[in-house]
Amino acid sequence: MREVASQQNELIRLANRPGTDDAPGREGRTGGRSVRVRVLGRHAPGSLLGHDWLDCEITVTADAARGHFVTLVTRRQLLHWEASLERLARGEAVRWLDEEHGPELRIEPGRPGGVWVTVSDAEESGVTLRVVLSPAPGWLDEQHALLESVREAYPSEVVEVAPGVRAWRGRRADTH
Repeated sequence: MREVASQQNELIRLANRPGTDDAPGREGRTGGRSVRVRVLGRHAPGSLLGHDWLDCEITVTADAARGHFVTLVTRRQLLHWEASLERLARGEAVRWLDEEHGPELRIEPGRPGGVWVTVSDAEESGVTLRVVLSPAPGWLDEQHALLESVREAYPSEVVEVAPGVRAWRGRRADTH
């Protein structure tokens, strides 16, 4: 098993493009607006059940406001994020991590070139933060590259060989 020790990969990085009104350093602004999802590591390294799950932190920054949300991301959710990127490219709104527990991320097309990003943690904290962003051209390509980087850093190493039965990828399951 390959493990990426203490590496914190970004899965999502959405921020205003340079030159927007809230860019750092402009008229006293210190941080601008952004939404980031960082992978903190594997949830349960070495465990067949949680090895491929990723502990993640969602950070929302909106000028002086800042929110942190902790969540788990599964392989299925990474596939869903990839499909969400394709829908965003067609100009559609998306919901990601829209499970019954944990935070949800929504991205909606806004003014030309802009998006509204909402992170809602209704079940846990009751907090919802929404930011309006004008990302740089090519932001969707950047998201695809970040997703691939995470997949390379944390490859899937567990396979379901039968319903509810998991084994390490590349190893033959014991048969008795």
